[in-house]
Amino acid sequence: MSERVDVRVDDGHVPVTVLGPSEPSGHPVLVVVPSIFGPAADLVERLSPLAATATIAIPDPFWRTGEGVVPYDDIDTAFGRLAEFDFEACGSEMTAVVAWARDRGNGTVIGLGICFGGPYVLRLAVAGQLDGLVTWHGSRMEQSLDDTASITCPVRHHVGSADPITPPEVIEALRNAFADHHDAIVVVHDGATHGFSHDGDAY
Repeated sequence: MSERVDVRVDDGHVPVTVLGPSEPSGHPVLVVVPSIFGPAADLVERLSPLAATATIAIPDPFWRTGEGVVPYDDIDTAFGRLAEFDFEACGSEMTAVVAWARDRGNGTVIGLGICFGGPYVLRLAVAGQLDGLVTWHGSRMEQSLDDTASITCPVRHHVGSADPITPPEVIEALRNAFADHHDAIVVVHDGATHGFSHDGDAY
């Protein structure tokens, strides 16, 4: 089952696509910060099977600059709304979504950051707001690694070996940042380029 929930923030509401029970449940909640293309249909389809055991919450970070999904072949529109984006406001809004998610489920919240969303879930984990952290081809995460020693939850980073946004030096930086972590894995998908979790030739 899919529904839209509006999570209140200081000056508006963040639209969230929710997959799973329509009422608060005993499930953990997976909060997904999507790529610059938004909560695309293929992402919803890919995550839907998880709704049997977890509530899936996909906020739309771009609700201020052009709510909704941008087709993967319309890169100009995607980057256009990104150019007007308030990165700081988005951080506080994702915090609000995580707080909502903790009340919606059993108190356990996992963050999944995709492309653009990777640094946001990293920062949420640094702030102690997540019980698990996953990234799929996260973008520019090397700029958010200064305080990763404070992260204690399980961590899984999935990167492509042919992704120009995660070249070998960035993959090494990720490994070094979590080298002393008790449960952190950097998974390198051989031959995968950027956007490998998307259908088709997504950027």
